[in-house]
Amino acid sequence: MSDLPYWTVVNLLRGILSPVCRIEVRGTRQVPAGPWILACNHLSHFDPPLIAGAFSRPIDFLAMRELFQPPWFGSLMRKCHVISVGREEVDTAAFKTVLKRLQRGRIVGVFPEGGLRAGATSVLEGARMKEGISLLAAKSGCCVRPAVIVGSDQLYVARNWLRRPRVVIAVGEPISAPRGKDDRKGWTDQLASEMRKLYAEVKRSHRLEEVVLPKTPQERWKAGR
Repeated sequence: MSDLPYWTVVNLLRGILSPVCRIEVRGTRQVPAGPWILACNHLSHFDPPLIAGAFSRPIDFLAMRELFQPPWFGSLMRKCHVISVGREEVDTAAFKTVLKRLQRGRIVGVFPEGGLRAGATSVLEGARMKEGISLLAAKSGCCVRPAVIVGSDQLYVARNWLRRPRVVIAVGEPISAPRGKDDRKGWTDQLASEMRKLYAEVKRSHRLEEVVLPKTPQERWKAGR
């Protein structure tokens, strides 16, 4: 499995995004090789390239099947090791693919909120997290590292690209896989709690201004910033 297409695309996108936003990272360069799972909140469509560019190791992201169209773009996504997953149904094919990637020693990136979330709908503000990630961790036996991204939603406003808004990406300490089915709900709550703690620490240590804190795209467009 060659990582050349992955790094080619990541470096290209990093070259495009770095001049238009100030990317601050915490702990992303010190992570070990796989197998393990990265669990991050999801603010914007800019998250995957920003997160990928913040890490020194390749990440095989899960992405909704609809994003693999048109076919040429889907082919590029697959060459970059992105895993197609269905939005609604239980996608057993995607699940098996993830397990195989982890068995190969890969890092798999998951957005366990199930889509773009901000405010009360985000795990960072207390919303419930989907439990699929607990099943994935239990079946693979791999640890999960909580991560947060803050500020990427500012890029939905075109004029923000001129002021280089702050984007912060941080990764926390690993959480061991749940021991069994009965442990999975409590484990999911623990992961959500660790993501919220990491978010609170990022706000404190990076002294984030209100304008940087998560907003929906609609809120960004309405405010114009």
